Amino acid sequence: MVQYRPDGSRDDGADAYDYDDPRRYTSRQRGRQGQPESRNGGAVVSRRSRLGDAIRGIGRGEGRRSRGQAPSQQPYYPQRQSFGQQGYPQQYGYSEQSVYQEGPKRRPHRARNVLLVILAILVGLYLLICVPIDRSIAFSDDVATSLSGELSMHVPLTPYYVLALGSDAREGDTVSRTDTMILCRIDPLAAKVTMVSIPRDTMVQIDGHGTQKINAAYAFGGAAGAVKAVKSLTGVGVSHVALVHFDGIEALVNALGGVTVDVPVDVNDPDYTGLVLPAGTHEMDGHTAMLFSRVRHGFANGDYQRQEDQRILISAIMKKALSNPLSLPAVGKAMGGLLSTTMRCYNIIPLLTRFAIGGPTIYSASIPSSPQTIGGVSYVVADEQATATMMQVVNQGGDPSTVANGVQ
Repeated sequence: MVQYRPDGSRDDGADAYDYDDPRRYTSRQRGRQGQPESRNGGAVVSRRSRLGDAIRGIGRGEGRRSRGQAPSQQPYYPQRQSFGQQGYPQQYGYSEQSVYQEGPKRRPHRARNVLLVILAILVGLYLLICVPIDRSIAFSDDVATSLSGELSMHVPLTPYYVLALGSDAREGDTVSRTDTMILCRIDPLAAKVTMVSIPRDTMVQIDGHGTQKINAAYAFGGAAGAVKAVKSLTGVGVSHVALVHFDGIEALVNALGGVTVDVPVDVNDPDYTGLVLPAGTHEMDGHTAMLFSRVRHGFANGDYQRQEDQRILISAIMKKALSNPLSLPAVGKAMGGLLSTTMRCYNIIPLLTRFAIGGPTIYSASIPSSPQTIGGVSYVVADEQATATMMQVVNQGGDPSTVANGVQ
């Protein structure tokens, strides 16, 4: 029987294999009789010993490595054991810590928790502030139902059209016409607004009523009738409608603390609105802004100048609102008496935020047309070919005033 010394050497010098050797890793003493050593510096391992290890591994359920799995860089040990100072890992340059590593400890999901808290705050603010505003600016149910058949859907973040209607209704009126019609193209990603004014006396054909001025479309068919007439005239789909009550402009401008307006030409209307202003930059309160939006007498271009002044005033209101985000709650409250619209805060707030970040580009013009008297009635007749060319430019995000602007 082969005996082993405490230092691991054989006492008989024989070269025979001992298959009962519990270590099974030394067929010969390292370097004895000039035999080669293994690549890792240890003794050569017999094939039979390795075969025996594999068979015993299969018996314990340790099958072949799955395809694609990287081979272990550590020697195979039949079972986990507590290694002492003379154990195999220490002999071959391994430690118990390097063989058995614990997985990384899980850390709390702080980022996720912070995100959930922010989301909860935003939802709470929307419910507290925006929901009441949405209710105050919504159309009545019957108007919303009639509009649903005329409005076009649009893909979020892509350009869409909003028809802004200015009502000339006075207190006690049951039927009114639209004193102002502005077709607005909104491009959220490019932060661009293009406003195209449609003169209120533009001649159109209205189903069941024949030849009419376009402002009568609202009187006959409400907001849905106005949308249908504008679609027929311009050839574009409308996704939202905003009905502006001009008497409410006074409250809106006051909520903003006034606006700065560049008046392009002298205003001299003492007999109707009573407003007299020289051309130039003016700080306007709510009442002055409301009168400025209504003036159409005393201008060489008549109603065309009023259309331009209204676009200038809308631009001034937008810039003032975007320059002071803290005023938006007061603006939202004032909008309840100014606006009825199919839009909601979830449409408006991201748009205003985008405009506040980059500053909007604003284009404006009036459809190419000319005043004519037909059958004893004064109309504004649109140039169909020039209008079609203008709308092509608008659809492409260009400036419509490069094509035409008002009187032809």
